[in-house]
Amino acid sequence: MKKACSLFIALVLVLGMMACGSSGGASESAKAPEASGASDSPGSTPAEAPAESEEVSYAGQSLVVQVWGGTYEETLRNHVIPLFEEQTGATVEVVSGAAPLSQLATEGDKASIDLLHVDTFEVVQGTNMGVLEPLDVSRLENAADLYDEAFMYDTALVTNWGTYGIVYRKDLVSKEPASWLDLWDPAYAGGKVGVIDYSMGGGMEFAEAISRIQGSSIQDTSNWDNLFQKLAELKPNIGLYAGQHADMESKLSSGEIVIAVETNGRAIGLMKEGYDIAFCQPEEGSIAMTSLAAISSGSTKKDLAYLFLNILLSPEAQKAYAENNNYAPSNSKTVIDESIQKYMPYGQDEVSKLLYMDSTALEPVKPQLIERWNRDFK
Repeated sequence: MKKACSLFIALVLVLGMMACGSSGGASESAKAPEASGASDSPGSTPAEAPAESEEVSYAGQSLVVQVWGGTYEETLRNHVIPLFEEQTGATVEVVSGAAPLSQLATEGDKASIDLLHVDTFEVVQGTNMGVLEPLDVSRLENAADLYDEAFMYDTALVTNWGTYGIVYRKDLVSKEPASWLDLWDPAYAGGKVGVIDYSMGGGMEFAEAISRIQGSSIQDTSNWDNLFQKLAELKPNIGLYAGQHADMESKLSSGEIVIAVETNGRAIGLMKEGYDIAFCQPEEGSIAMTSLAAISSGSTKKDLAYLFLNILLSPEAQKAYAENNNYAPSNSKTVIDESIQKYMPYGQDEVSKLLYMDSTALEPVKPQLIERWNRDFK
């Protein structure tokens, strides 16, 4: 009996030791990263090392970023790229011009451009072509501070907004405009009005504004007879169909035209140059000029592209775009100079008032719209 009791006690002790050993193993396993971080033994790696080595690993790498030229490129080079290079150790190659969507479609998973600046039409086209990456916003720390309106698409985020309205020479007009329809005023007959062609930002938006006045929208083909009849009535006043914003600025500067469809940013730029310019956001509403950024689905450097996009969305970068390019930030924490706030859709209240074209709905009928534009309006 004593022998049986002894055997039983021994068995209990062995099982207890096994249980303790198992518990201790789990505990040590959970603490392993901390223990290895504290260890000074040869070959051990501190817990922080992977993050540090990951940052260092970007040194020597280069990210290719497409951007529109002009002040957009200047702000990118002078403000955004230095922030990115300082934080990552990587460098940036800039490609100027429109987003080369067709080229990217032929390149597949070896995209020559990693990050793109796009408008709403290009987002729709690029998404349909499969060349834009569906964004994982959890990888973008600054996305949490964006206005809700910045999340218009799954494949791009709004970086900043402008508005299309009426810019005019205060010293050369007899009456300051308040409505889109003021462009039809006989006082501007003989070529005093400038409009933007469909191929540039502003042409389609102008047509959208007139469509809305008519109780419709630009993609509504059943309203096109009314729309183009109204646009045709403007022809006696038109002195410039601008294919470039610089052409519009030149004609306004010289006084060859005195009133035009343009963006708030271009108006501010002319004001800064000393011209007696004013900008009207028409009473019927201003159509948004929306700038977005996207990542190529075929990029081989998506980690770097996400880091660059996050910097584009930061208050520092957005402040630079607002004060140099005159367009409003999409990051709600961006604080800009009070003197220019009134000239752009700054803050939630103003952002909420913006009107948008439905680029997705317009895309299928866009070729017919362009044909009608060239036939009946130009």
